[in-house]
Amino acid sequence: MEKSIERLHKVADVDLISLKNSLIKDQRVADLSIIVKEKISSLPTNISYKNNTELILYVCKLVENVIFKKDGLNKKDLVINILRPLLGLTDAEVKLTGEIIEFLHSNGLIQRIKQVKKLKSSIVSWFKKKVC
Repeated sequence: MEKSIERLHKVADVDLISLKNSLIKDQRVADLSIIVKEKISSLPTNISYKNNTELILYVCKLVENVIFKKDGLNKKDLVINILRPLLGLTDAEVKLTGEIIEFLHSNGLIQRIKQVKKLKSSIVSWFKKKVC
């Protein structure tokens, strides 16, 4: 496999060819799953995180900031599909998770990160790279 990738890089720069449409959606969902899995694995293992409101809010905020309306994905179902295999949720727990998501949404707790905050963060990280 590695030799095939090396040969392909010699022939063409694969970074110039980008994913489109459903492939990019699938890539975003896979990236979200990896991020959530890493976050859950970094948390203490002696506590059950099934239907933990803060964890669900964390995943909802990730999805809100990564998935766009034009992607045509149901964000609530996406959050449930990410959490189900990672936490081993049963059907009753999935229903409860859906209700928690509805509660968070109706109370305005799931919000996009503001552009000003993103800009400030990028400037600070650039400055740290240059100084350090």
